[in-house]
Amino acid sequence: MGKTSKYVLYVSNLSSATRSADIKKEFSYAGPVEQVERDYKTRSALVELRSERDRAHAVLQSPDAQYAWKKMDGFRLDGRKWMVDWATKDDFKFFGWKWTEDSPSPSR
Repeated sequence: MGKTSKYVLYVSNLSSATRSADIKKEFSYAGPVEQVERDYKTRSALVELRSERDRAHAVLQSPDAQYAWKKMDGFRLDGRKWMVDWATKDDFKFFGWKWTEDSPSPSR
């Protein structure tokens, strides 16, 4: 298995009716959401969670992302049970995001 993100989660099994705003709203209960990108064709999304404390301690997984992963895996919305996992380099590539986890300051 490849390297996984410390603060970006991959969400699959989304309903075609679920919008990016819906995903952001649900994840925001678990922690601050910086960005959500939805792919309707694959019924999946990337969700970036981060807080100021994560920037200083990027070596460890984000506490907000860790909590969101535990809370949101198996969450039901629009008749679908979400599957949530840590995003990989391949997920970033699919969504056109630049993998920045090895650099000191992430940016897109």
